[in-house]
Order: sequence, then structure tokens, then C-alpha cells
Amino acid sequence: MRTPPRIVGSLLVVFLTVVCMRVASAESASADYRKGRAAEEAGDVLGAFAAYKQAWQLKPRDLRYRTTYERVRVAGSSELVKQGERLVEAKSPATALAAFLRALDIDPGNELAEANAARLEQQLQKKDEPAKAATSLPEAEAPVKLAVAGSGPVTLHMVEDSRIVYQTIGKIAGLNVLFDPEYASKRIQVDLQNVTAIDALRIVSEVSNTFWKPVTRNTIFVAQDTTAKRRTLSQQAVQIFYLRNVAEQSDFTDVQTSLRNMFQSSAKLYGVASERAIMMRGTPDELQLAGMLIDAIDRPKPEVMVDITVMEVSRDKLREIGLSPPTSFSVTSGSSQTLNQIGRTSAYSISIGQAAVDFLLTDSDTRILQNPRLRALDGQKATLKLGEKIPVATGSYTVPTSTTSAAAETQFNYIDVGVNVEMTPVIHADRDVTLKLSVEVSSQSSTDTIAGVAEPVISQEKADEVIRIKDGESSILAGLVKHQESRNVSGWPGFGEVPLLKYLFTTQSHEVINDELVFLIVPHVVRAPASELGLMPAIDTGTDRAIELRDAPEL
Repeated sequence: MRTPPRIVGSLLVVFLTVVCMRVASAESASADYRKGRAAEEAGDVLGAFAAYKQAWQLKPRDLRYRTTYERVRVAGSSELVKQGERLVEAKSPATALAAFLRALDIDPGNELAEANAARLEQQLQKKDEPAKAATSLPEAEAPVKLAVAGSGPVTLHMVEDSRIVYQTIGKIAGLNVLFDPEYASKRIQVDLQNVTAIDALRIVSEVSNTFWKPVTRNTIFVAQDTTAKRRTLSQQAVQIFYLRNVAEQSDFTDVQTSLRNMFQSSAKLYGVASERAIMMRGTPDELQLAGMLIDAIDRPKPEVMVDITVMEVSRDKLREIGLSPPTSFSVTSGSSQTLNQIGRTSAYSISIGQAAVDFLLTDSDTRILQNPRLRALDGQKATLKLGEKIPVATGSYTVPTSTTSAAAETQFNYIDVGVNVEMTPVIHADRDVTLKLSVEVSSQSSTDTIAGVAEPVISQEKADEVIRIKDGESSILAGLVKHQESRNVSGWPGFGEVPLLKYLFTTQSHEVINDELVFLIVPHVVRAPASELGLMPAIDTGTDRAIELRDAPEL
């Protein structure tokens, strides 16, 4: 059964259309890739990212397009974060939020963009609301808050028994005042002018050497201020704090040590390393303060992405011009002859060296480019090795055998050859980055036989430096330029020194070798230090005898 010509023609049209579409897609992807390269060379990171992304979307299976897209993605996200921060300084929070969200859309791992966006969203949503303490612990049992009646100031001038002074303030504020049965009152003088009821109670407690604790929202209990009484009357609670950002045992130990040094009284601490948690028993005020301190200490470590570009350009230009005349002359006799016979016989041959004409030009250009990328936490060492391992003989020994001969065994170690990078970053509060960096580029150039063993000869370029640079700043870690020029002359002496004639009697060789090596590094902070979030506000924790939280006074 034959297929109708009309169907064959339709299938052919569909086939040709698909082929043309694929060719057009490939051409378009190549054009976008070239556009991205041009934008990257011009310093337009966002334009390069958009072009590379378009090329990758047109040909998602092409690894070249995907690698360039992934490489520029972090730099593009970092550039948008910088634009957003400049907009924040220019008092444009809405536009800045859009920049941060776009940066987060480009690179979801950019936690600096995430933190800035969350902060701006909170500011925009609660612009007209009073700020709330970011360190509040809703799951912890908070101290009882007194519901003081009225909001007017208290003015009091009395010289009376402390019990009566307490009761007077209680009547003004609408509070019930209870006293410890062992409380011994004494006569005190109080002169208060325009203070709040809470401040009046605190002042009286200081003057009378007493302390009070809220029992209910409108009842306080007064007792003598002694260590035994505080220990007996202090309410105890237990709370577990889970550390979200602890990754190493040293970090977990640091948090426990800080809390133990801060709470040296009745509070008890127990670390649960397997759960990265701290169990604490103490007063509600102590638990609330511990939660505030943990929230301030347990912050994500800052993180940096470092682009390392290794560029090496080598050029060798050789020029040989000239005529090399014969430079050797030899006479060879066909048989054994004496000195008297030389010249009387023709049984010898004369040979003259060959002449050569050289007209040669060689020009070789080699470019090597490596662009590794490392991401590391603050203070943590990161290592990258790109290349291969080459065996190197380190020694030999003889193994006895049952025969008269002995077998020799050679020991080998393997060394890394290629691009080796070791980096330890320190990220500062202003987002400067101090890098302890070691970059090595090595290769096997030749071999050398030692004691019958062929040992590799390794050519190496290495740079070890400690530098401090800004976020996104390009810095040349090390630059090495080699220039070697050599001239060789071969031919007849004398004639080779005469201008113009020297090319007829000698060969002039001129070789120029240029070799340049550059290490370029660019850091991108992807997670800001915790200190950038602002200082923790001062907290009034009471006296050394007991922790009592209260709002810090305005300075």
C-alpha cells in the first residue's frame, strides 16, 4: 500500500519545520550566549545573567550554557542585594524590598537577601505599630505583670513604718499588699515626686531592705531581702532551649559556658548535645533572660562565596633567517699511506659540510583559564583540588627471597597536580572579608631519571597571602610576569658581523618568550554577620543578689 503523495508532502513539511525550529533555537541560544559574554566583559552582571539564562532555557541540555548561568547567578543576586541596600539608604523601602525579593528569586540560597527582605517586610507591615521586643519568649512562663490602676504619677512624702508606706502605695495603685510573717518593719523616710507606682514600690524596697514579688495581677508579697528568703520564695520553672545554628561541639560548649558564667546563683544548666539543646531550671526572669541571650548568641554564621580566576598567558615567538655556509672540511684516505706518499696518489676523498638556508617564523600562543568557586563559613577552612595525582618515589627497600637474588621494592607517594586552593575567611561586621588564601597551579613539565626511577619534574606557581577586601571587590592576589629573550648566531666568523652580508654567511635566530600568571579573587557575602542586625538593647537585670527583668531606662 503506497502512501498518498499529499501525506508524504505534509510529513516532509513537518519534518523540515522541526529541523528549522531547532536550528533557529540553537542560533538564538548562541546569540544570547555571546550577548552574555559581552555584558559580563562590560561589567553588567545582571545583563549577563539574563542573557545566560535565556540561552540555557533555549538549550537546557547544553552544559556550557548551564555552567555559565550557574556561575553568574550568585554574582547577579549579590548585585541586587547591593542595589537594595542603596535604596534603603535612599529611603525607598518598597523598591528595595522588590530588589531583595528578586535577588532571592535568582539565588534562593542568598540568606543575606532573605534577611533583608524579612526585615523590610516587617517594617512595612508594622510601620505604625510600636516596636516589640524581638527576643520575647512566648513559650516561656513570664513573670506576673501587675495591673496598676490609673496612670497618674505618685507623689508621697512620709516618715512612717515601712509596712504602712507599702500599704499606702498599694491603695493608690489599687494593689493588695501581703507581708511575710517573719517580716520585721522599720521606720523609713520617703520623699517621692511624680513617679510611677512600680518605681515607688522599688524605691521603698531599696530603702527598707525588702523585696516584693507579684502573686497575682493585683497582689504583691513583701519579705525581708535575704538570700535565704529569696531562695525560699523564688518561683522555679524549667525550660528547654533548642539551638538552631550550632553545627560543632565547640559552638555548643561556648553557649553553655556563657550561660553558666552569667547565671552563677540558683539556676541550673544541663546540655543535651545529641539534641543540640540546653535544659535550664531557674526563676521565670532567669529563663526569660537566658532565652534573650541565646537568641542573641545563636545566630547563623556568616558565609562568603569567593570567585577565584586563574589566568595564564604564554607566548613563544621564534624567528630564524639566514644562509649557513659549510662549516666543515675533511679528507679521508682510501688506504694506509705514509707522509711521503700523500700528494703522489689519488687514493683519498675530500668531503665538505652542507650549506643550509633558514627562513622560519613560529608564533605559539597558549592561554589557560581556571575559574573555581568556593563557599565557606566564617572561620572555617575550605579546600578545592582540580587536577590529578602523580606518583613520586620516596624510597626503596630490598625484600629477601628464597633464591640468591633479592627483590627491590619502591615506595611511592602521590602529590596533587593542577589547581589547589585553600581558603579560610573571616567576615567582619562591615562586610569586609579577610582571606587567608593559598592558590597553587602546578603541572608535570618533564621527567628526570634518578637511580633508575623516572621522577616527575613539577612546574609550580603558588601564592600565599592574607588580605582584607570589600564585598564584591576584585583583587589580584599575585601577578607574575616572565620575559625571556635570546639571540643565536651560527655561521662563518667575521662575515657574520658585517651588516646586510651577515644573512648570507650566518643564520640569525631570535626568540622571545613571554609568560604571565594572574590570580584574581572576588568575594561575595551571602550571609551577613549577626552584628549587622544591631546591638542587643541594654537590659536592667536587678541586683547581684537576684535577677529581676525590667525595661531599660531611656538614655
